[in-house]
Amino acid sequence: MIDIGITLRRYRDRFGFTQQYVANCLDISRVTYRKWENNGVEFSITQLQKISEMYEVSIDQLIKESYTVVDYLQQFTNRRGIKV
Repeated sequence: MIDIGITLRRYRDRFGFTQQYVANCLDISRVTYRKWENNGVEFSITQLQKISEMYEVSIDQLIKESYTVVDYLQQFTNRRGIKV
């Protein structure tokens, strides 16, 4: 399972960008970008490429970090006995 939304949010926060700023850079609406961060819609490789260029990170790194976040959350909830 991949949760790229969390990764997108982490990078956006790290750079100090607003959702509106990122959406403008990607030529999409803020609502669409918000849906990306909430994993509400899928997006294309082309869009992922634009995101990776903006944050100066490879697509591969974005995906790896997304899996890492999900793995961490699953381990955390399992240790706490929380069902997801």
